[in-house]
Amino acid sequence: MGKVNIKSIAAALNLSPATVSRALNDSYEIKKETKERVLAYAAEHDYRPNPFAKHLKTGKTNLIGVVIPFLSSPFFLEFIDELYKAVLPQHYTLIPFQTQNCEKIEKEALDFLIRQHVAGIIISPAHENSNTELLKHIHHHTCPVILFDRIQHDLDTYKIGIHNSLETYNATEELIRKGRTKIALLCGKDIGNTKDRIRGYKNALHNYAIPFREEYVIHADYQDPAENIDNELKEVFNKLNDTDKMPNAIVGGTDTLSIKILGVLTNLNLTVPEDVAVIGFTNTNLANYLNPALSTIRQPTQEMAGLALELLLALIDKDHDRRDLTYKNFLLQATTTYRKSTDI
Repeated sequence: MGKVNIKSIAAALNLSPATVSRALNDSYEIKKETKERVLAYAAEHDYRPNPFAKHLKTGKTNLIGVVIPFLSSPFFLEFIDELYKAVLPQHYTLIPFQTQNCEKIEKEALDFLIRQHVAGIIISPAHENSNTELLKHIHHHTCPVILFDRIQHDLDTYKIGIHNSLETYNATEELIRKGRTKIALLCGKDIGNTKDRIRGYKNALHNYAIPFREEYVIHADYQDPAENIDNELKEVFNKLNDTDKMPNAIVGGTDTLSIKILGVLTNLNLTVPEDVAVIGFTNTNLANYLNPALSTIRQPTQEMAGLALELLLALIDKDHDRRDLTYKNFLLQATTTYRKSTDI
């Protein structure tokens, strides 16, 4: 049998192509029994809708753009994987791009996606205000846009993340309760959720009457997690060590920094957790196999991906002016696991 399409289904079931098309699109005009016949035949013969044919008819495709900072980040890679699983039953296809935290690359990715007539875009912005006007124009006039993870952005739309301030507060508090008061926070420079994590860190120190020290908020500047930033981190901690300001605990604010800091500390002949306790944001499945096993704050990628797709599809189906809609932020629950790196 050749490729199954609407015409071949119509011929096999003695229906018109228009009836088959409406049945596949769950039209109210088609009887339930007819829909069931069409859907059963389509499933049995592995029918797949043609997104380009749909675009010619409706102006929409079954393509969804996903724009993330890094494909090499455990968190973003896991998010993409969960999103792929979620879109398959919906017969959508993902077009992923990574921006390497670069606003120019992000703009190029957005321009490309628009040329492909994507039905919608899910994005974790490169920076807090990256391509704000372009994203607003796309969301208002072209296709819906959903923000995830880095949600401190001026675009008015649905935003999905975690309570970064609270999670960082809890991690810092745990270290304080274990007797550590010289706590450093590792951050990615100019990353959208950094301000919230710094706020949670500062609040924990304040509530336990521990003075805030500017040198303990360390901003690492990198464009890709695969880059060798070990030397930058080693230089920072060597300086702290030489000036007798070495912290005795660290909260890692990104996937990359949370993983890399263990190796950096080892190279400085510092023992984890005896000399320095470490906990970090990371979704790596290898956390339990690192030396020592890393205490982690893990973001709920499956829930984030499912919700992002659900909200995006709802916006795709709406005919309303997206500027008139009321949006909300969704702050999901992260999971903290304490392992050897904080077993003081």
